[in-house]
Amino acid sequence: MKNNRLQFLLKLLVDNEINKQELEELAELLSETNDEQAIDTQFKNTWNNVDTPTELDSGVYQQIIAHPRFSSANDTTKSISVKQNRLKAWYYYAAAILLICCGIGLSIYLAKFNNGSVEDVSVSNYAQKSVTTSGNQTHVTLKLSNGKELILDEANFGKIVTEDQVSIIKNKDGQLVYDLSKVVDNGELAYNTISTPVGSNYQVVLSDGTKVWLNAKSSLKFPAVFKGAQRQVELSGEAYFEVAHNKKQPFVLSAKQMSVQVLGTHFNVSAYEDDQAVKASLLEGAIKASYQNSSLLLKPGQQASLTNKAAVLTQLNFDADEVMDWKNGYFIFRNEPIDEIMNKISRWYHIDVAYEGQVTKEAFGGKYVKTSSLAELLSSLELTGTVKFKIEGRRVTVMQ
Repeated sequence: MKNNRLQFLLKLLVDNEINKQELEELAELLSETNDEQAIDTQFKNTWNNVDTPTELDSGVYQQIIAHPRFSSANDTTKSISVKQNRLKAWYYYAAAILLICCGIGLSIYLAKFNNGSVEDVSVSNYAQKSVTTSGNQTHVTLKLSNGKELILDEANFGKIVTEDQVSIIKNKDGQLVYDLSKVVDNGELAYNTISTPVGSNYQVVLSDGTKVWLNAKSSLKFPAVFKGAQRQVELSGEAYFEVAHNKKQPFVLSAKQMSVQVLGTHFNVSAYEDDQAVKASLLEGAIKASYQNSSLLLKPGQQASLTNKAAVLTQLNFDADEVMDWKNGYFIFRNEPIDEIMNKISRWYHIDVAYEGQVTKEAFGGKYVKTSSLAELLSSLELTGTVKFKIEGRRVTVMQ
């Protein structure tokens, strides 16, 4: 996950689209990584997709080219013409390198965000502090019952916090685990909410042993300890569940207007606000999907779909590879319209999508690795000859 996030942040850096919080996150990721070869590979992958000239202050330029790491990198790309005030994004590449070497690049960038006055940022403090996220969320966060939000993707391994007598632990695999060993039931529920930003997935093990994988731009609200007759959670976005069996306490998921009840099973639910339908897809076991007074009892390989327009539950068959592509590191499109494809892409690459002219009704298909660059993915879609794309920073315009 960190390599994907690193490449994503580097792309924002070279596109001059990175904000202050994202820059601090990039500095922290680079400081934690000891594998120089892996870092260089990420730089090269990002650099290969840079094609936008960018203005550079001459004083900043002199600081960058004076550093030996920049000189070494420059030797490998002599075919590129570099001018003092027109570096074709070399400034951003060099500044990123300096984040590893001595922190000069970070200071240069923070000067840009503070009207010329350089802010001293402690990387270690940044990894440990709590945050209040905005609509432009950049981290996986955990919101506690008291409203406090914690950064999860940058937290150290071990116990992070105690909530309702539950020890919340980040294990060595990066998963969030709820430990019930010291819980005494007082009858009250303390709700937590875990949220993922664009371009990141995350896994949590709930207090009952249920495993949940959250897709990008998703959130799950759940009690720190399940009490009462049901285990109730709320989902926005998409997640895959492996529910721990407990016949006496059914697991109930709410996703927009659909309710899904299970005893112990494996299933995926997609319920993004900008999608036209809520879909519950069953891989193992059995689930009951409900909407108002209607319900469907599903078997493995079946899907319950609730569209915004029809407001009726429909039973369908589904392709498991296609439904689980996001968890397995792919985009798999099978006869999908371009607007649905762009919705999925936007959640991973942090882009705003616009349409110019009449949108093609052509159905698209293909399988793409999510670690590919945005430019590579869009270029592949253009090979159909029915659609073209224009990339301007974070804005992607779809044209016929």
